Amino acid sequence: MSVAFVFPGQGSQAPGMGLDWADCDEAGADLYQWASACLGWDLTETLRTATPDELRQTYIAQPAIFCVSVAAFRALEAAGVERPAYVAGHSLGEFSALVAAGALSFEAGITLVARRAEAMQRAADARPGSMSSVLGLSAEGVEMAVEAAAQGQVLAVANDNAPGSVVVSGEWAALERLPAAAKELGAKRVMPLNVGGAFHSPLMASAVDAFGVYLAAAPLRDPAIPVVANATAEAVTRGEELRELLARQLTGRVRWTESVRRMAALGVDTFVEVGPGTVLTGLIKRTVDGVRVLSAGDAAGVTAVVEALREPAEGPTAQGGDQGEVVVLPERFAVSPGHGRFYPVTPSRFTDEGPYVEQGDLLGEVRNGAASIPVRSPFRGWVMAHLAWEGELVTPGQILLSLRPF
Repeated sequence: MSVAFVFPGQGSQAPGMGLDWADCDEAGADLYQWASACLGWDLTETLRTATPDELRQTYIAQPAIFCVSVAAFRALEAAGVERPAYVAGHSLGEFSALVAAGALSFEAGITLVARRAEAMQRAADARPGSMSSVLGLSAEGVEMAVEAAAQGQVLAVANDNAPGSVVVSGEWAALERLPAAAKELGAKRVMPLNVGGAFHSPLMASAVDAFGVYLAAAPLRDPAIPVVANATAEAVTRGEELRELLARQLTGRVRWTESVRRMAALGVDTFVEVGPGTVLTGLIKRTVDGVRVLSAGDAAGVTAVVEALREPAEGPTAQGGDQGEVVVLPERFAVSPGHGRFYPVTPSRFTDEGPYVEQGDLLGEVRNGAASIPVRSPFRGWVMAHLAWEGELVTPGQILLSLRPF
């Protein structure tokens, strides 16, 4: 069995997350105390008292995600889990991966995370823009759509997250032209993301200069575990090379699809998502077949991962008798609960991968005269496409939306 630890970035957490680690034991509380000392403000108290909107602010969310990821990693270490063969992190998660690889101390890592968040926000304020998720189109197709929509303005592929899930970043006017260009090439949907800037695009150039000062002074060592870098999707073992790639990451593409495939090609058959949420778990399942994917975001998740790693992997990589035929449904559908006209609601939950829903979230309603029947999601998943348009006359059991489970 060959294991890789992968660490999530911003957009993968629920507001206020992380308090379970801050309160669960002495080691977790100590970690958050050190974080507060490095940040210059009380992270634990902020997580307890801030409003949901405040908790989504980059300067709070990024250190919180980093702390959860490192706390979960240290809990896995304390439980005796063997060192992984590779580590990787998605955008912000690359800093958690560096701590896990021994290239950065926790204190240096959280300081860099805080400085990076500040530099990115200043760059976003100076050169406004945003991001949109393109669903159902290959990375090559998205590149063609970007070229058609840019028209001399800044527009770039920001995150190649998984097959059919690509995020584009750039200036507002160019993003407004993107849906038409992408749909002409076969995209199912283009969804604007609720983010504070055009991250991972040339609009972040000033952030590279500002963050570079701190990055140059950071005590970055050669990692003890190869780090598969966002910027190149290659395994890196030299600290100085990682320093240069961390700077490139701010304006360059997060090559997550390539990174996952690279680790699988290097023999990884088990991926463990270490940190809040299960966004990377879903992306990995969509990217490579025949691998086991586990999630360790809280104490219960760590326990489950420890137990799972003691057992041999199941599926194509395991030895044994006939497993029979396994059918995996990559998409599920929400159907009409009655007769009437369908009116979808605008999604309220977003990650870099696009809009998503939790079980029970309202997807829309079917109206018939004065009667209104709510349409709710039966599971967690990404909203892939609306198959019934607003005001369309629908019948019971008719497919309304396409969703992809996490």
